[in-house]
Amino acid sequence: MSTLLFYLASAIMLYALLLVLYCAIRRPVDLRYTFLNLFRQRRRSGVTLFAITLGGVAVFIFGGFADYTFWALREQTIRTNLGHIQLYQKGYLASGSTNTLQYTITDFKRIKQQLMADSSIAPQIKSITGQLEFTGILSRYEKGASTFFSGVGIEAESSLILGSLDHIISGSDLSRVQSQAITLGAGVASALEAGYGDWVDLLVVNAEGGQNAMSAQVRGVFQSGVKAYDDATIKLPLSKAQQLLQTDGVSKIIILLNDTAQTQAVLTRINQLLQRHQLSLEARSWDQLAIFYHQVVNLFQGIFWFIKAIVSVIVMFMIGNTLMMNVVERTREIATLRALGLTRGYISRLFVLEGVVIGLIGCACSVLSGVALAALINIHGVPMPPSPGYSQGYLAFVMWDQNFRLFWFACALPLVTAVIASIIPAHRAGRQVIAQAFRFV
Repeated sequence: MSTLLFYLASAIMLYALLLVLYCAIRRPVDLRYTFLNLFRQRRRSGVTLFAITLGGVAVFIFGGFADYTFWALREQTIRTNLGHIQLYQKGYLASGSTNTLQYTITDFKRIKQQLMADSSIAPQIKSITGQLEFTGILSRYEKGASTFFSGVGIEAESSLILGSLDHIISGSDLSRVQSQAITLGAGVASALEAGYGDWVDLLVVNAEGGQNAMSAQVRGVFQSGVKAYDDATIKLPLSKAQQLLQTDGVSKIIILLNDTAQTQAVLTRINQLLQRHQLSLEARSWDQLAIFYHQVVNLFQGIFWFIKAIVSVIVMFMIGNTLMMNVVERTREIATLRALGLTRGYISRLFVLEGVVIGLIGCACSVLSGVALAALINIHGVPMPPSPGYSQGYLAFVMWDQNFRLFWFACALPLVTAVIASIIPAHRAGRQVIAQAFRFV
């Protein structure tokens, strides 16, 4: 549906531009006549232009805000231990949340070397790391508190990159802890009343179904901003997690790229390598795994389209009202032109041309005002409350220079609505009866 509207609006804009170009080359007097008549009532035309510009700027700013929100949410999702691409042992995803330890990747280092040896994808890769995921019970006996947790065994050096958006509340991140130490999500730390330096006990079930336990010291408390993640997650060094679970494998291999736009190309190449080396692995991109991200994007896009529809209707009525008043006030003038031999189609085209001209002026004013206001907002940003499912607010900016469609719609809104709004006034002007028009008072 959106694609159809895009092509329809593009066709209307093309018609408007061709009409102006035709008049500029073949009938320049029509353009001069249009400008004189359009601004005969300067106050009315000024109010109409102000409404057009205000609508265009509103759509431009909100569109840039939505683009920044999508970008920030995407990058936060990718860098909260998701990465751009993940590799799993076949059967891991199908197993759901049960028996995941039965599907570990045991030759992680060899696979990493094979990926980094490929000349086409190696320059795109920022980091490759293995993670071991498990669940268990975390207790602090002196407080009589315990909670379920989702544990992540991660290579210490990769925590600086993959967890770069984590905010360390106390202590340090995983790269600076000893092998017997762990870091806790803010929600887990709050449930256990645990902080820097406290000792906790982990109880887990290994791949064979046996129970293993370990005491560990809390060396850091982090907050990613995703409440559900912070309420359940703990991190510890990969080697210690493998020792605790009695395995030398990893649950998944996470690949972080330099540029998110290269995700699909790298994923295609990785699938080719998996087939060539006959590896029993399956690859997934971040957008196949980030369900919550797509839900938020769909919500914002629905709101964006609703706002665009409301603004378009308001602008269309404003332009239509201005042109209709022009028709009423110039009834005798139209009759005189018809009496001089001008055709109905010519009269109608003059009023459509007026709509196109005021739409083009509105395009220029909308884009220039939108860019200026966006630059002003981006100096300090706008403080925003936490998004749904998040625990931290953020500074919002207007990302206006990354999306062609943002400029396209800021121009399409005034121009398309102007052409549509001019149809009825133009038809009314062209259908007037000469004798009756001369008697109009």
